[in-house]
Amino acid sequence: MLYSIVITHSLKEIYLEPERFDPDRFSQERQEHKKYPFSLVGFGGGPRICIGIAFAKMEIKIIAACLLRNYHWEILPNQSLETVLFPSNRPKDGLRVRFQPR
Repeated sequence: MLYSIVITHSLKEIYLEPERFDPDRFSQERQEHKKYPFSLVGFGGGPRICIGIAFAKMEIKIIAACLLRNYHWEILPNQSLETVLFPSNRPKDGLRVRFQPR
C-alpha cells in the first residue's frame, strides 16, 4: 500500500480546483483542508504528526520573507519542471533559479 500526498491534495471532493494555485483555500473563510480529517498532510497527522511542525513553519516563513524582500528571482530556461513523484515530489531537473540582489 502506498499513500500518495499528491493524489490526496488533488482530490476535487476536497479542494475546489485543486490544480490551480490558490492560497486562499486555506483562509479562515474557506478552510477547504478541514472538510475531511488528514486532507492536508504536509507534516503527517494524528498521533504521528511531526513534533517540529511549528518550528518548520516559522523557519520557512522567515527564509521566504528574506528571499522575497532581498532578491529578484528568475527560473532558468531549458529545464524540465515535470514532476517526479518518487521518492519525493520534485521537478525532474531540479529547480535552477537565479537570485539577484535588489
